[in-house]
This record gives sequence, C-alpha cells and structure tokens, in this order.
Amino acid sequence: MKKTLLLTKEYFPFFGGVANYCHGLFKFFKTEDYLIITDNPKVKSKNNVINLKLENKFLKPSWFFAFFKIKKIVKENKIEQIFTPNILPLGSIAYLFNKFWQIPYVISLHGLDINLALENKFKLTYKILKNSRQIIVNSQATANIVNKFPEFNNKITIIYPSLDLDFSKVEEKHLQSLKESLKIEEKTKVFLSVGRLSVRKGHAWAIEALYNLNLTDWKYLIVGNGPEKKNLEQLIAKYKLEKQIKILENIDYSDLIYYYKLAKIFLLPQRQLGNDLEGFGIVFLEAAAARLAIIAGNNGGVLEILSDQKNALLVNNIEEIEQAIKSLLSDQDLEKLIRENAYLRSRDFARASEQSNKLKLILS
Repeated sequence: MKKTLLLTKEYFPFFGGVANYCHGLFKFFKTEDYLIITDNPKVKSKNNVINLKLENKFLKPSWFFAFFKIKKIVKENKIEQIFTPNILPLGSIAYLFNKFWQIPYVISLHGLDINLALENKFKLTYKILKNSRQIIVNSQATANIVNKFPEFNNKITIIYPSLDLDFSKVEEKHLQSLKESLKIEEKTKVFLSVGRLSVRKGHAWAIEALYNLNLTDWKYLIVGNGPEKKNLEQLIAKYKLEKQIKILENIDYSDLIYYYKLAKIFLLPQRQLGNDLEGFGIVFLEAAAARLAIIAGNNGGVLEILSDQKNALLVNNIEEIEQAIKSLLSDQDLEKLIRENAYLRSRDFARASEQSNKLKLILS
C-alpha cells in the first residue's frame, strides 16, 4: 500500500463520529503504512502519530503555518497520498499538495461538513472534490449530496461507520458498581442518549417529553459533550430533574458498553436543522447491537439503519416522542419486537475490519 497521511482534526480517543470513523478504518492497517497528523489535544505524539496545531484563528488562511510544517513531515516520511475527513479546511492542504507535488488525496465526507462547505465556499469545495482521487462517504444520504454533481459519481464509495463495541466483554462487577453510583435499581427505567450535545440531536425534546409524561422510577443518561450542555443543564434545572437526568462527559469509548447495558430505551430524537443532518448515526447501530428499543428522529442517514415500527420508533416532534415512550413502556410485545429486530439489523453491517479492507483496496 502507498504510504498514507491521515490528516484529521479529530482522532480517537476524542469522543465523536469522525474520530471513531477514522480510527475504525485505520487501526487495522500496518503502522508503517500510514502516519497520522492531528491537533486533537487528547492525542499524544508517538509512534506514527504527530500532534500538530493545524489552525490559527488569527490567520487567513487559518492553516498557513501548518502547511509548511506538514510539507516537511510529508517529505521526511515519504508520504505518497493523503486521506482527510475534513474537506474544509484540511482539504485545501491536500489540494495544494496535489497541485504542486502531484500527491493524490482522498476526501471523506460525513454530512454536515459537505453541506456547509458547499454553502460557504462553493468554488473551493468543488475544486477539492474535482481533483480528489476518490470521495468516501459514510452513508447513501451523504452520497446523495455529492450526487448533485454527476461528474463525481464515478469516484464515490460508501464505507459505513463500523460497529466495534464488544458487548460480550461486560464485567458484572463494574456494571453493578455503575448502577450503584448512578442510583439505578432493578425497577428503574433507564433512557440513554449517546452523542455530541448539539441542538440537532434532540436532547431538549427528549427532556421535555420525559417531563410531560411524569413517569415514576426513571433515569435519563446523556453521554457526550458539546455546545448545548449549558442549555440542557438549565432545562434540567427548570424542571427540577437533576436527580433523574445526568449529563456524563468524557466517557471512554470502551466504557460505553456499560451505559448501553444499563439502558432500556435508546432515546435520541435527532432532526435536521438547515444543512445540519445526521449523516449516518453509528450510535443507533451500537444501540441496536445492545438490543435496546430505539426512539430516533425520522430523517437523515439513520433511515439507512432503522425502519419505523419494524426495528425502531421514528419521531418528528415532542408529542410523538411522548407517544413512542408510552408505547414501549406499556406494550412489552412491541418493545421486544423492536429491540430484537434492531439487533438483527445491526448484524447486517460489516465489522470494522471488513470496512477497513475496503479502504485498503482504495488506497493500494
């Protein structure tokens, strides 16, 4: 395989879809076959990983200084191609390496990123896509955005995010300890959300619905961090739900299995806000693999995993969330049907090693 530079702002163990997507694809490669450059503060420079500040907000372009540092690294490490999941701004760097030194590059797209790029810098985005060797997309929903340009159709490949959590590795002692720390009893109905805290994810809708239902013996665990945290905390305080709702930040990816095991219902009623949409939604696949009943938003790449009434309840507003929760809590047959069908659906998707092999063929 040609030696590849993975140029990314996010990388494991950063908690996020793009970070986990790239990690899942590259971790099966031989270390000598690729080099990672990232400015994720949680990732330390070691082996084939270099932590480098990629942007300076006081400069235009923001990546100006990073470009020359990357040029030196590319030369020293004999990089033959570039892979980046950040079309802007890092796609600009890849484009220039191709233009001046004929180093090919592959762009990876995830949904919101390509929508914003086309909206804010159409000409530059088009130029980056046009000169890329291949365009990797995380779902058909994301592919449909690029398919608006027929000239790119022959270079688009779908590589879905991979399911990589092993639920067979749950340690009962650890699980019991977590139950005790969160004050979860056997009769407690546990709802779970996993993902970035943003308006689009629908956490506020979920909180409103749970408050309106006035349930007894329940907990809502919100795993993630992001810009919406303060607003969610204010909403929780407004309804005096501090004992029932917990926002859990900085959870290690490997520990997610315990939160999925605690839950009864996976509740993430994401919606599309303008150009911001769920490109795929790996957490729904994880919830399905954990045999949870799922309530999700009726939009985006999620629809490539879930079908309404078959393996999930898909909702469009707070009232529908309330009805979905009531249905799953009152109808055990429906709840069992939904979660078992979701589990079967999760088995339709390739494991991380299989998806990684698809990328190896492209980068060979």
